[in-house]
Amino acid sequence: MSSDSRRRAGKLSRDLIAAATLDLIDELGIGAASMRAIAARLDVEAMSLYKHFPTRDALLDAVVDRIVDELDADPEVRREAVDGWRDYLSRLAHGVRRYALAHPHAFPLVTTRPAEAPWVNPPLRSLVWIESMLATLSSEGFDDDQVLFAYRSFNSFLLGYLLMESGAHTLRDPQTGDGSFGGGDAADAMPVPGGLSPTRTKAQLAGIAEADTTAETIDPQDDIEIRDYPTIHRLAGGLAEDHFGAEFERALTEMLDGIDTHLRLTV
Repeated sequence: MSSDSRRRAGKLSRDLIAAATLDLIDELGIGAASMRAIAARLDVEAMSLYKHFPTRDALLDAVVDRIVDELDADPEVRREAVDGWRDYLSRLAHGVRRYALAHPHAFPLVTTRPAEAPWVNPPLRSLVWIESMLATLSSEGFDDDQVLFAYRSFNSFLLGYLLMESGAHTLRDPQTGDGSFGGGDAADAMPVPGGLSPTRTKAQLAGIAEADTTAETIDPQDDIEIRDYPTIHRLAGGLAEDHFGAEFERALTEMLDGIDTHLRLTV
């Protein structure tokens, strides 16, 4: 190792390495984030990283923490139910959605990395925020069973919806590290946690790029025969439209209404 490399390695920190890893995943996908690639980005030897993280898995856990910690800096998210529990949960849900959409290529890590305890449900997997949520709902008059119902409902709704929405974003912006394996040469390719494979073939991507209508976006290579799937073709325009924002708001309202109904039924 050169003197310059040793000097740079001496300035490394867990936070700096996790930040560089997240930047790499945002740009190229999870599979591209090998220890060699991360070290190259930081201009140090790969072995320097192991002084801070014993394994790549430990580094990926730090990346998850870094993503979830973005809630702390979100000015729209509140620690307390200043305007009632519905406003509190709505703000929290929008905060989680913001970090999911800010890091769609990395979001599978948030949903699939082993949590600190088996009862910790993604995507709200920070113990600090889980404690905040449980304590806040208790302070709003929820009994213990109602708090647990709200906690599970909240996470189940966000997990399913945000996996779908972030997956759609990665399909529109495919990177070399997306998919079941990715990044670098075959010897350095790493499996993507969660088994998500949002990659498309070059022919599919070219067909989508050249599509002139929403119908062509649904079937860019004419693989879906109209005689076999006439209803899909008839509704192709609507199927290709992006309504994620409006659908999130509607589903969030329905989830909150469900918690409200449960509260009234269990009084």
